[in-house]
Amino acid sequence: MSMVGSVTDEVKQRVDVVELISRYTPLKRAGSVYKGLCPFHNERTPSFVVFPHTGTWHCFGACGTGGDVFAFVMRKENLTFREALEMLAQQVGVDLAAAEGNTQSDQRDRLYAANAAAAAFYRHTLLHHPGAETARAYLRQRGIDEATAEAFQLGYAPALWSALRDHLLGRDFSLDLLLEAGLIKRSEERQSTYDAFRHRVIFPICDRQGRVIGFGGRVLDDGTPKYLNTAETPLFHKSHVVYGLERAHRAIRERDQVVIVEGYMDVIAAHQFGYTNVVACMGTALTTEQLQQLQRFTNNFVLALDADAAGQQATIRGLNQARQALARVSKPVVTPGGKVQLEDRLGANLFITTLPEGRDPDDVIRQDAPLWEGTVAAAKPLVDFYFDVVARQSDLTSARGKGEAVAELTPLIAELSDAIEQQHYIQRLSRLVQVDELTIASRVQASARTARAGVDMSKRRTGAPVASAPPATATSAPAALSRQELLGRYDQEDHLLANLLANVDLVVWLATVTDRYHLAPVQPQDWQHVENQEIYRALQQYLSSDEPWDIEQFQAMLDRSLHGRLARLLAYAATLPPRDPLIMREGIVKDLLRLRLDQMSSETMRIRYLQDELQRAGDLEAARSFEKANNLRAREMAHLQRQSVRIPQELFRKMRQQAGIKLSGF
Repeated sequence: MSMVGSVTDEVKQRVDVVELISRYTPLKRAGSVYKGLCPFHNERTPSFVVFPHTGTWHCFGACGTGGDVFAFVMRKENLTFREALEMLAQQVGVDLAAAEGNTQSDQRDRLYAANAAAAAFYRHTLLHHPGAETARAYLRQRGIDEATAEAFQLGYAPALWSALRDHLLGRDFSLDLLLEAGLIKRSEERQSTYDAFRHRVIFPICDRQGRVIGFGGRVLDDGTPKYLNTAETPLFHKSHVVYGLERAHRAIRERDQVVIVEGYMDVIAAHQFGYTNVVACMGTALTTEQLQQLQRFTNNFVLALDADAAGQQATIRGLNQARQALARVSKPVVTPGGKVQLEDRLGANLFITTLPEGRDPDDVIRQDAPLWEGTVAAAKPLVDFYFDVVARQSDLTSARGKGEAVAELTPLIAELSDAIEQQHYIQRLSRLVQVDELTIASRVQASARTARAGVDMSKRRTGAPVASAPPATATSAPAALSRQELLGRYDQEDHLLANLLANVDLVVWLATVTDRYHLAPVQPQDWQHVENQEIYRALQQYLSSDEPWDIEQFQAMLDRSLHGRLARLLAYAATLPPRDPLIMREGIVKDLLRLRLDQMSSETMRIRYLQDELQRAGDLEAARSFEKANNLRAREMAHLQRQSVRIPQELFRKMRQQAGIKLSGF
């Protein structure tokens, strides 16, 4: 039996899975289950089934996926686990702050409310205050229509020192709260407070859910700075914010592309003219957090930045951030010795477009929409753009300049997953610096080895076993429970995840095993419980970074609703007896194969159960439609059963033979 009693269990119990999914696709009762067309792919014959008694769903067609209510909302709305939890909790009346015992949530809610009230004040002032005529004239001059101004909640901050402060104090917001929200500032010299924004056009800045978290303000006179943002607050972190994402995320997902610009007006103009997959970074350089947010919706990035020198440098910084921040995929590579190794390659397509000299996206979109479309369509792949920049900035007539160019470009070439594409750029770099291709190719291989070694080192710097001491800040398992009682609360997938958390080097090693034996790589979907999926997804993300393993840092990156489960998993791992590393690895492989077999067996049983229900209901045509899926699962299960016997025998026979030499090569 798995761990129970969390807030996610309470939310899940209250959600009617049939009612929830019916909002997205019509469902028809078939015995004790419901079926319909899959909302995740196009199909003519219904292959999507909802199981009310278990609160789960499954697609037996092209998707082949399933899960609970959280998994459905996360996939359909492209939300994180926390966002799905908040959305469903609100719908079914679960108070997350009370359920989690977290007073910080109450304070965050008050900050959201203060920002929303401030946005409404600024908006009303723009529309009705006589002193806002300058702001209204500015927006007319910039071509912002009323519908767009309303959609982006554009406003005006009066040229007064305390207009917003006095208004919000009158709405029962405390002075301390307004200071914490960054809406007002304190003058230590005069021992008084004043509005953070005065005589500026106001651009409310929202999070992915559309909640106002901060503001940007453009000056309307000769004052400085020209643009002013909210200071850092518990809600507003400039490096994390993507302006316009709350309005753009659906278009980004539908078009499978995001265009990144620099300014508020660039985004607003783009959306007004129908280019709704456009967002802006907050600042001159893209950050890790901004890029990772966007990669939830697409792997295709177009950076549309200024053509001037400063813009070029900003682009270079953005590219370097992109290479470090974007999720990577593991590609099997055959070494000269005939072994298969996994190499991390960039899992995204990065394109750069340079705007005409002296023009910004706002100007181009308003004055020449076809030029904007052509500029985006003509965006160059990252490597091509980098070649052009390096060629302009390096002295390719000197040995030093050539060396700098090779050092800049070979890491990018090494990240290319297509061998033909890689060879193309090796030849191009060879011609650029006038050095033979073999020398360039060897440098590319060296860059790949260096990158791989860096990832391996960061993943292996684990120190002492972490299971012996769960995080001090997490909720530990009840001390009153005996070891036997504790073990009884954890099922097979909890056991596997607990072992991987306690021995994170096994995650890397397991990737080589699944690749060597042509198994599907370990993915969050190998776990059925959504909390386990989220913890493993976070574990993969952490291990792909350059940070050494630190359990407290790992916990910090998790949503707080997962802290309890993490602590219980680590407490459970601490109760397991010490095992020889060889036996540990053998157990991990067997656990993974057994877990997949059990899941496949459960899926086969669901198909058979569904067929029986349909036959009893007299829907013979629908029952026959699942026969193909049943036969496919049966073949897959038979194959996996053979692998679950062969792989451990073959793998660990060799490992035992070479145990005294090098285990990590397997």
